[in-house]
Amino acid sequence: MKEVSLFRLSGAIYIDMSLRLLTALINTYMISLVNVKLVGALGAGNQIFLLFITIFGFLAVGCSVVVAQAIGAKNKILALKAIHTSIVFNAFLGLVCGAFVFAFAPNLLKLLQVPSELLADSAIYLKIISIVFAIDALAILMSAVVRVYGYANYIIIIAVIMNLITLSGNYIALFQPFGLPFYGLAGIGISTITARIIGVTLFFIIAIKVIKIKFYLAMFLNLSTTILRKILSVGLPSAGENLLWITQYMVAFAFVASMGETSLTVQTIYFQISSFIFFAGSAISMANEVIVGRMVGANAMQEAYNHTFKALKFGLIATAFFIAIVFFGREFIMELVNLSSEHKSVMRPLFYLTIALEIGRTLNIVFVNALRASGDARFPFYMGLIFMWGVSIPVGYLLGIHYGVGILGVWIGFFCDEWLRGLANTLRWKSKKWQSKRLV
Repeated sequence: MKEVSLFRLSGAIYIDMSLRLLTALINTYMISLVNVKLVGALGAGNQIFLLFITIFGFLAVGCSVVVAQAIGAKNKILALKAIHTSIVFNAFLGLVCGAFVFAFAPNLLKLLQVPSELLADSAIYLKIISIVFAIDALAILMSAVVRVYGYANYIIIIAVIMNLITLSGNYIALFQPFGLPFYGLAGIGISTITARIIGVTLFFIIAIKVIKIKFYLAMFLNLSTTILRKILSVGLPSAGENLLWITQYMVAFAFVASMGETSLTVQTIYFQISSFIFFAGSAISMANEVIVGRMVGANAMQEAYNHTFKALKFGLIATAFFIAIVFFGREFIMELVNLSSEHKSVMRPLFYLTIALEIGRTLNIVFVNALRASGDARFPFYMGLIFMWGVSIPVGYLLGIHYGVGILGVWIGFFCDEWLRGLANTLRWKSKKWQSKRLV
């Protein structure tokens, strides 16, 4: 177990997240060089994938909070039992979800209003990546475990290896080197599978050889229901909130898809651009979550309270920095992904909205993660239910479709949600009611 600092841990997390985003951006760029319409097909398949990644993440969140608090309380046995319990349940969940998506891929894509000309390619890609959902579930969990023990630098190494494998496979799939046939999105799915299998193997090697976590068959077979309840007490509300977010986004995605191929392509690309900004604040909030979890486990409540406001300050500074990069480089970015003048005219207004949207998003995510780390995961879930589905979706529909504002109207709905939830979660943290939610 290592001592962690906000800067080192958030830096490592940001690099890892950026590497993953860079892969997605390069995928988008490579596909746009072949056929820009395939970008929409990839984006549609990825929306389903993101939904299930969120489901797999709920045990990882619960596990990381219990382990962080156990580390703070110096209870190594509790931490070990939480890891074993989470591995079994996430693997099982991944198998079930993978089988479901493989069987119903076309039906799920039709629910997203994917245009018929993109449906076949999206379905093939989605079916292929569903094969390794169990691997993804374990990778997400083990990444959280490695992070909470303070070894996030190793996550970067694994991410680099996975990215190199993915990009090499994508090059082969799309650009036909050595006279190979064109594999398209199916080939991209296969390269994704290969990278994930190698990645999860490396995570377990790091856990065993570096962190010195010992795995016992008896702990896998004799799971503790008490510990599972602790994990689920954080994991289920966190999953609920994340599911609210991703399903909100999927409904919004369907709104945009109904506007036509141009808006669908813009949505897919701009979401990745937005993620580039969002990752800065998110990485700091995730690092703060680990630190706050340890502090709460050690019963250092005032230190946890103060540390979160320190994290917020740095998160807002980092977010403002990346907003400036994207905003002033907007024309270059749109040229880089080979957008037509029609695509550019649809995308330009989003860059202006981003300035205010991402500040509110950072405010929200810092306090959401801090509340989770304390064990107070239900409050963010209730706020998500109220504002995502009571504000974001209705505003997005009214402005985007009813009043014909288009994709900008949908993103104004996101803006309203992030700011209202951010303010509500800030007030919850300031109330200190979370101090009674300690798990260990």
